[in-house]
Amino acid sequence: MRADHRRTGMFSAAAVFLLLLSPFSSAPAQPFPVKPINMIIGWGAGGSTDVTLRALCDGAGKILGQPIVAQNKPGGGSAVALALLKNEKPDGYTLGNLSSAGIVGQHLRKVPYDATQDFTPIIRYGDYIHGITVKADAPWKNVKELVAYAKANPGKLKYSSPGTGSSHHLVVEALGIQEGVKWTHIPYKGGHEATTALLGGHVDFQTCASEWKPYVDSGALRLLATTGEKRYEKYSQVPTLVDQGYKIWAITLVGIIGPRGIPGPIVEKLAGAFRQAMDFPEFQKAMNNFDMPIVFRDGPGLLKDTKEISDMWGPIIKQLGIKQD
Repeated sequence: MRADHRRTGMFSAAAVFLLLLSPFSSAPAQPFPVKPINMIIGWGAGGSTDVTLRALCDGAGKILGQPIVAQNKPGGGSAVALALLKNEKPDGYTLGNLSSAGIVGQHLRKVPYDATQDFTPIIRYGDYIHGITVKADAPWKNVKELVAYAKANPGKLKYSSPGTGSSHHLVVEALGIQEGVKWTHIPYKGGHEATTALLGGHVDFQTCASEWKPYVDSGALRLLATTGEKRYEKYSQVPTLVDQGYKIWAITLVGIIGPRGIPGPIVEKLAGAFRQAMDFPEFQKAMNNFDMPIVFRDGPGLLKDTKEISDMWGPIIKQLGIKQD
């Protein structure tokens, strides 16, 4: 009987020893993050999204204790980057940016994602200001003069935008349809390139976010209209399209998302770091340089805004008959 007890005791001790050695034992989980985080930016280098998001990532990386490494993957109005992001592992180590173009683009063409369902929303950190600009020596002083010229010269005017399906592109197309004019759209991979095309004389006018700001401020470009619902404080003297008699405006956002399924505690830690980094002077300076409003929304708020933009532009795109291959 005593021998059985001894054997039982040895078996119990061995079981405990093996349990302690087992990789499935309840050892403390590794803190997040333990390695660098990748940030896929769906726009080209030097544009408003790229510059502001890099500044935000620098700050958040310091808070998290690991660098956030930015990678530019432009194309398709950010659709290329979003398609890549969707298939990444949902562990918090690969994130991406979401802008209105990525949301609207799914109504323009076939894309392998749904911006309202296939991603984990982390945080919204801002908005864009939009405008239509021409070179300073162009003959048009306002949008009405531009439209009148386009009517008299069908198909002659060319304009650049940061990509097919961007809200900038759609606003101009909607304006053309509303006024019965035709112009040629030349899409680029970002606002910086779209602005450079105008400065180089490759297009007649341009529509994008505030990449045009330094050139408007210096007098090299003329801002014909801003395309938000209301005038922007910085350019309060410039009328919106609505002010000029056109019932057209753009709704935009810029935020951070990840692949669908990132665990809640990791989302919370990422969102907290980005939210804290929004208060850093470097980020605020970058946003100010592009006159981009700082707008905070948590994950659920970003998802709500995403759905609102999708619900707004989807029927409009269908009504306008705008479709891209």
